[in-house]
Amino acid sequence: MINNLIVSGSPHIHKQASISRIMWTVVISLIPAGIAGVIIFGLNALWVTLVAVVAAVLTELIFGIWTKKKITVLDGSAVITGILLAFNLPAGVPLWLPIVGAVFSIAIGKQVFGGLVGMMPWLPRPP
Repeated sequence: MINNLIVSGSPHIHKQASISRIMWTVVISLIPAGIAGVIIFGLNALWVTLVAVVAAVLTELIFGIWTKKKITVLDGSAVITGILLAFNLPAGVPLWLPIVGAVFSIAIGKQVFGGLVGMMPWLPRPP
């Protein structure tokens, strides 16, 4: 009997898609939800989203300059972080709260643990 079953680790289907392309596709896919949020909750929802996105992008830029690592602002991951943070906050939240949330999520939640690479900077990188 011929065994045609091949067991391997994921991903089983590989496509040549860059991180940047995937991130910006996700940003585009979140736009309808953002528009619905503005229609339902008013312009405050737009302000919360804009403040969170700007704070996340600036934090990633400042952290990249401060640590002298590759600047990854244009890959879209900070934009997604800001959008998702804003979507989890009420529209009437004080604007300092999305700023603090974005700074914490990018600086502590992402950059301290190695960014999209996922390696902590104080650990040696695998060969």
